[in-house]
Amino acid sequence: METLSNAYPNAVSSYLDKIENKSNSAFKNTEAVYIYEQLNSMYENIQRSPAAKSIIVNPHKYYRQLEKIKPKAAEEQYVAGLKFLNYGDRRSAKEAYYNFLEADKFVENYKDVAYKIDEAYNLSLLHVITNLMPVHSKTYDLSAEIFYTEVQNIFRQIEQKELVRFYTLKEAKKMQLNKTDQLLEINFEDFIVGETHTSERIEKMEADSVKVGEVTLDNGRKKDVIGTVKADVAIYKLQVISKGIVGLKITDSNAKKNILINNNFPGEYVWFNEWGKFNGDDRALNNDQIAITNQRRINPPPPQQMFIEFTKPIYEQLRTRLFTFYKNY
Repeated sequence: METLSNAYPNAVSSYLDKIENKSNSAFKNTEAVYIYEQLNSMYENIQRSPAAKSIIVNPHKYYRQLEKIKPKAAEEQYVAGLKFLNYGDRRSAKEAYYNFLEADKFVENYKDVAYKIDEAYNLSLLHVITNLMPVHSKTYDLSAEIFYTEVQNIFRQIEQKELVRFYTLKEAKKMQLNKTDQLLEINFEDFIVGETHTSERIEKMEADSVKVGEVTLDNGRKKDVIGTVKADVAIYKLQVISKGIVGLKITDSNAKKNILINNNFPGEYVWFNEWGKFNGDDRALNNDQIAITNQRRINPPPPQQMFIEFTKPIYEQLRTRLFTFYKNY
């Protein structure tokens, strides 16, 4: 209780000092808004706690100061936005976009900020043409549709977080996009579906102290005959490996055609089936061997399913790389 009674006025004093210390900052009013919001948050938390109210008798509220300074903060964000917008390049337009959003947050519909937000947004957008190349196989009729559907989901997720828009070649043509910034290509560089390996191993097993019979003693009593039992276990394994490499290439669409990314992502899926048989006494087998000898050979999944499976780890690698690349691009 004593600590809290001392801590609160110290906290208030510390926050107010920050406002004074920011007096020469380019965004002093913006920073003051956030400090007053923190002070008011402390006030509201005290009001919600009867125990805290009994210790801090006169908590301070700064709603009036906050409302007074918000228009000033909106103005400094608006002016900064205009400055960045005048530079005319994408990165400056992006800074302007966030400035105008801040201005609108402080004072809704401040001046012509809604128009400026749209203008800065359109100048900030990175336009990326995507070319997701089909799978070519002489052996199997394979489709990458499921994989590419997941890739399209990655694009949508990035669009929600960053100022980036992805278009197919068809969409770009339909929208008559005259200027694009990047070309993103994804291709299955190399892959194998259904590489088969078979193996067989024989395990000779024996177990002692096993009842192998029964004898009758002279006094007529029965007695167990204890001995060793043996069995030969044949275990068969069918292993089918599917693996491949997906290439990601991002090229700058300007005259120099600079390659920004050129990465390969590997993936692999191994399907296997074990079964077996034995010759001899099943009491010589352990539990795993008994389970295997009860299995029968089954056929592997169809090629399309194995193709889908080996692309799953590639998807996660690709997702991480694209999010990292376009973060704050």
